Amino acid sequence: MKPDLAPNPLLVLRLRGSQAEMGAQHGAVLRRLGGYERLSAFYPTMAARMLALAVPHAARRPMELLVGPLLSAKAQVLHAYRRRRFPEYLARNEAMLAAADVPRGVAASMLTMDVLQNTVGLLGRAGAFPAHVGAFAAIPACSSLAAWGPSSSDGALRHARNFDFPGATIWDHSPVVAFCDPDEGLRYGFVTTRGADLPGVTGFNEAGITITAHTRFHRDVAWQAASIADLGHEIVRRARTLDDAVAVAREVGSASTWGLLVSSAEERSAVVIETTGRAVEATPPSAGASHLACTNRYLSSSLREGEVTSSPAFAVDSDARYRRLQERVREATEGLSADDLENLLGDFRSPGSDDLHDGVERLSGDCVVSAMSVQSVVTEADARCIRVSVGRAPTGIGPYVTVPWSWDGAVGEVPFDGALGSPTGRTHRGHPLSSGERETIRAYTEATHAHLEGASPRVVRPLLEDLVRRAPREPGFRTLAAHFALMTDDLAAASDHLRVALTLEAGAFRRAKLLLLRARVLGALGEAREADALRAELMAMGGAETKVTRDEAAQDERRPVSRARLRRIVPDVFLIDAALLP
Repeated sequence: MKPDLAPNPLLVLRLRGSQAEMGAQHGAVLRRLGGYERLSAFYPTMAARMLALAVPHAARRPMELLVGPLLSAKAQVLHAYRRRRFPEYLARNEAMLAAADVPRGVAASMLTMDVLQNTVGLLGRAGAFPAHVGAFAAIPACSSLAAWGPSSSDGALRHARNFDFPGATIWDHSPVVAFCDPDEGLRYGFVTTRGADLPGVTGFNEAGITITAHTRFHRDVAWQAASIADLGHEIVRRARTLDDAVAVAREVGSASTWGLLVSSAEERSAVVIETTGRAVEATPPSAGASHLACTNRYLSSSLREGEVTSSPAFAVDSDARYRRLQERVREATEGLSADDLENLLGDFRSPGSDDLHDGVERLSGDCVVSAMSVQSVVTEADARCIRVSVGRAPTGIGPYVTVPWSWDGAVGEVPFDGALGSPTGRTHRGHPLSSGERETIRAYTEATHAHLEGASPRVVRPLLEDLVRRAPREPGFRTLAAHFALMTDDLAAASDHLRVALTLEAGAFRRAKLLLLRARVLGALGEAREADALRAELMAMGGAETKVTRDEAAQDERRPVSRARLRRIVPDVFLIDAALLP
């Protein structure tokens, strides 16, 4: 097995009949092949572990034990609604689990993303995210772009998507493409991982509709309403047109807060459907545009009121990805090809991250590809095929295989021996990634996974120091190494990492963060004059994107940050941010 490829080969499935029959067919193949067991253990505890990332490491396990039962109870509420509203989809899910010999109780845990997003929304409503807190938790994120007409190299509509989700080493290790021929509705397909029967998260149908779901956060949430699994499933099974997709979304509604990029190859257009627990709104392309992008912030002006921002870094990251998708369309004067879109899904350019000199490396940050990209696809409805990454996370850097759409033929596993494409991905300067850079990127993913799984700071820190050794002029790696040095009470090492990062980073938002943290560290080390100089540079910065950080610096002048408080720093290894709790 090549180290850059998923351990389990791509599984292509063909399912037919009632929803329950298709679930049983799916589960039978899984039981024979395996590779789904870790996912079944992952989902029941995922939401609790993600919420626990918001507290210092020593408190994470108690937090998981505290919130886990509460989150499970909320999942059961959604599950009960599903049983009443969509019994055929629940029957499908339960049939798959039974055939794969997985406990039925796992079915409710597959609704965990709705539960997590609703919990964040409720916390936001309660004022739990004051601006000074900073990072909240490792929240899933996704990036999609549909391009057609002048924005496409041949006019055909293509739909590219990164699914960013803290399931690295699980989702990315066992990719699946499933083709469904239901007794009722359109024939459709979806991309998933072994053990997750989720047609509505990344799906497509025979009418040329593609749907990709993206996290949103809003104060208006509901529990007696449809999950994303069922909302997306209804759209991909029923919608022939974009108007159909919007109508289905308004009919079904949503329990949670989502942004769905829906494209139509037949209509050469797309729409972003956004939901809260109370509303469904649709945003078309701008007048004259031949592309539409979607990340993780509301596009609908009516839904922006009430939007929850879990941290300033989350907003900056989402907005930067959205800008980069738009920017890449403008750069491609002859339109984007499928190969171009593959490379975009592995693109490290961030519009808001400026280098202080030409020697800066960037293999992290506010870019389209993420350490938690666990699924990357490009649908080509006109060509009746889908390109799927079969690489380890981050999947955006490939390699990809092309899977022809195939609903006709025998039910079960479909033989597939598609050729691997060339390596993909681009540096922030637009160059192809080297083999060494690809290895470093995947080492970063391994470090983030260790942190997510609860490894102690003393275990994670050497992994981050290794990243610094591999890429010494990468400001994000330096920042993370500083965070974990603080967690292990090595203030001198943290200060040095931050000093180097400040010789690399010119982007206002990130530089302001570095100035603030190094000033705090120097203050705790007793180097007041140097700390004051850094704060002065920070306070001289303008712009809305640095205001929160400048406000924190002003607070520090009144109440300096202690060494003990620095040890309790809460890092966000995905957004490369950190919180200092009171």
